[in-house]
Amino acid sequence: MALTTKEFAGRTLDWRWLAAGIAVGVLVAAVWIVSRGSDTDDQPQQVAVPGATQAAGKGSVLPQQPALIRTPADPLWLTGAPHDISWQRVDGVPLPFSSSDGPAQIRGAVASGYSHTPQGAVMAAAQISFRLAWSPDFTDVVNAQTAVDQQTRQQLIDARSANPLDAALIGQYASAPAAFKIADYTDTAVSLWLAFPGQGGQFRFARAALAWVDGDWKYSDQFSPMATDLPDSPSLDGFTRI
Repeated sequence: MALTTKEFAGRTLDWRWLAAGIAVGVLVAAVWIVSRGSDTDDQPQQVAVPGATQAAGKGSVLPQQPALIRTPADPLWLTGAPHDISWQRVDGVPLPFSSSDGPAQIRGAVASGYSHTPQGAVMAAAQISFRLAWSPDFTDVVNAQTAVDQQTRQQLIDARSANPLDAALIGQYASAPAAFKIADYTDTAVSLWLAFPGQGGQFRFARAALAWVDGDWKYSDQFSPMATDLPDSPSLDGFTRI
């Protein structure tokens, strides 16, 4: 389930598993965090990210190749993966970088400059949500990359501030997304799912909503009705591997 800021602030979270997503509700949370208690047999499956490198600072952008950006005429417009993805560890967390769909620039903790495509939205969802959840400079990310009202933005900052991170748990439990699926896409908004490896061969699915604002994708709390919550599943049918 998605946590509201009230639930986020009121629980002692163990950060066992994190999935990206902004929740719909009276209060909006920055990330979807599933807390499963202290039983060791409920810990998530940890999957190494092949080729992940330790990034300098907050990450290094790849040279962007606009010719690789997909167009609506592409039969893989909604299902194709971003091109040339590489993984870098930023603040201990594996983040994807693409040569086709961004991010195209990094200023402080804010990675921005995503293509105006479904693939750019996927990259933005992974980058923004993980930086919201794990970066010590999360306030900058909230202020720059969330398309929510100011009251919600402040609730988000307060909730995140009330739950300081344990650096040891970041490396242990921050898993890279394994796949994505677009639920609904328009030129101004997108809702999608990210799939994360869970326990016992299962995948857990996190919803994310983004809005195209001021020439870039930003996190939103406005989900398409087509982006319903998905139960855990061993299958990634219909999803595109990242």
